[in-house]
Amino acid sequence: MQIEQMSATFGRLNGSQLDLQPELNVICAPNESGKSTWCRFLQNMLYGVPTKERGLLADKNRYAPWSGSPMQGRLLLRNGDARYTLLRETRRTSAPMGDAHLTYTGTADPVPGIPAAEAGQYLLGIPREVFLRSAFIGQNALAMDQDAELERRIAALISTGEEDASYSESYERLKKQLNARRANRSTGQIPALEQEIAQLEDALARQESLREQFNAAQLRLQDTQTRLEELEQQAAQWQQLERQAARRQYEEAQAALSTAQQQYRQLEQRCDVLPDEETLSQLEGQATALTQSIAARRQATEQAAQLRRQADEAMARCTAHPLSPADGPQLQSRLSALTDPPAPSKLPLPVGLLLLVGAVACVLLHLPVYAPILCGAVGAAALLYDIVSRHRHAKAKQQADDQRSTLQRQIAEYLPLLTEAQEATRSADAAAAAAEAMAHNDQAQLLALLARVRAFHSTAVDLPAVQVALSAARRSRAALRSAQTAQEQAQMYCRLLEERLPQGELPDPAIPLPRPSRSVEAMRSAIPEAQAQLAAARTRLDTISGQLQAARDPSELTAQLAEKRRKLESLQSEYEAIQLAMDALSAANQTLQNRFSPALGARTAEIFSALTGGRYDKVLLDRTLALSAEPSGDPTPRSIQVLSQGAADQLYLAVRLAICQLVLPPEKHVPLILDDVFASFDDQRLAAALEWLLQESQNRQILLFTCHDRERTYLAGRPGVHILTLNGGAVCSR
Repeated sequence: MQIEQMSATFGRLNGSQLDLQPELNVICAPNESGKSTWCRFLQNMLYGVPTKERGLLADKNRYAPWSGSPMQGRLLLRNGDARYTLLRETRRTSAPMGDAHLTYTGTADPVPGIPAAEAGQYLLGIPREVFLRSAFIGQNALAMDQDAELERRIAALISTGEEDASYSESYERLKKQLNARRANRSTGQIPALEQEIAQLEDALARQESLREQFNAAQLRLQDTQTRLEELEQQAAQWQQLERQAARRQYEEAQAALSTAQQQYRQLEQRCDVLPDEETLSQLEGQATALTQSIAARRQATEQAAQLRRQADEAMARCTAHPLSPADGPQLQSRLSALTDPPAPSKLPLPVGLLLLVGAVACVLLHLPVYAPILCGAVGAAALLYDIVSRHRHAKAKQQADDQRSTLQRQIAEYLPLLTEAQEATRSADAAAAAAEAMAHNDQAQLLALLARVRAFHSTAVDLPAVQVALSAARRSRAALRSAQTAQEQAQMYCRLLEERLPQGELPDPAIPLPRPSRSVEAMRSAIPEAQAQLAAARTRLDTISGQLQAARDPSELTAQLAEKRRKLESLQSEYEAIQLAMDALSAANQTLQNRFSPALGARTAEIFSALTGGRYDKVLLDRTLALSAEPSGDPTPRSIQVLSQGAADQLYLAVRLAICQLVLPPEKHVPLILDDVFASFDDQRLAAALEWLLQESQNRQILLFTCHDRERTYLAGRPGVHILTLNGGAVCSR
């Protein structure tokens, strides 16, 4: 079979069309441009959209058209000389693409003998499960697992050619029959029957036990009745003792009440002169506040004394300074009085220079000798005078600057000392005044407090005495409250005892009564226990009697037990026969696997050797399709788990291609669809795989979807290669 054209409204594809050619079709497209969508569309066109799947990942939800249009598609197919059109449309939202039509291309005539809904099964000759595990290789899906449909194909290939038998399905049916008889110790027909037999045996044993228990229950009932009568007699004696004790307790409570009332009256008389609770609390608060104030005053007095010492020390440092006792304005006046000395006369220097010039002129003019000598001497004297005057002025100015600098330094030292002494004196005076004010306030508060306390305690003369008086008053008030509480409790206790006094005449406390051998606590627990034991003994006797009356006939139980034992033997024989059949089926399946695995392994080894450039020459696989490979010249097999990702993908691809060649019907020429399967292949491995696909495309149509340019670059210009480019669903042929 060959796919000529695909048209899809499916997921991101909205009326998109893909034209295909025989042999090798390379469809190039970047990620998220619809490659996998085209692959899933082709699968669902051939076999229909699975409607039993649920959730967002179900095809009917995941590939719902983005445009909002109904899901639909069309395939133009060539099957030998015939050309078919497979059309799937959506009539009901619950069954997307559920309306299928298979007609001859260009006509409306349906193709006879091929149900359109199962077109893939008839056109490809394989069910969906075999197609997905052989000719359809999706993204990251090179690895494969066992399947019942694939198993049928393999069994048909190596045995009778019939595909209606599967080892796993037959084995599962036998296993269900086996589990129906015994799945484990607790489930199955055999355990249920064993349980019924045990129940019958237990019923017969219980009947014998019930007869023995009935006799023992009768004896138990008689003993319990005798013991209860003895306990009730002793209980009556204890009741008389309790009535006597109740009268004695009531009389003692009356005496205690009288004593409490007398103590309360005495305390009440003593507390008449004392202040009430609120006044007492106020006085205690004032005394506490006064105590705290006195402590604060002492601290303030100590602080004032410390500040006074600090002020005296500061004043002493200020007085010891050379500028003391001058103040700031006086020091500024002294600083201003220091002025610079007058500048020297500016005349001698020009005069001296003029005379020197005259002397030179006299020499040049040949004047008498005395004239230049006189002019030179006078000029030199004038110059000498100017130099001496300037030296004296500079010295005087330096002395004035030194005096001013010294005075400024002393002022800078003296003024902070003066300020510190003044501030310390003011702080000391303020602290002394505050301490004195606190002393006057404490004295006034003490006098006011003494005036109130002497009203009930005349000997109080100071604060400690006041505190002692207040403590004594508080204790008296507390004692009064305690006495009042004791009196109220005694009254309540007397009323309670009076209400609980037994009716009738009470025994005289002075007359002794006999005491039972058991304690009252033992009696209180023994009588209910004996009554409960008596009731239990009666119930037990009645229960056993009823069970004996309701029990089934022992002869009937014996007959049922024999019947169930015979049935158990039959089920056990069936169980052993089914188990034997399962063992035989497993042995037969192992034989089939031993026949098929070498063939599949040999074909896989040929392909794997071609893909790896001869690096591996042997492939081994078991009935679960677990793979291992042997490198050339090394007999040690390498599990696929230890191979590199690229080598493992090559091995998976090889076994897939081998299964396609061995399992797929050769007359159907089932197309091979690959979706980005070479992602982990390096350039050398990719070249080997593409060369093999070129060779295989002579036997079947191949659709290779890829997101890389390596395949297009390698295959460009090769005969039998048709390269397509997808861009957001659009198709561009090259």
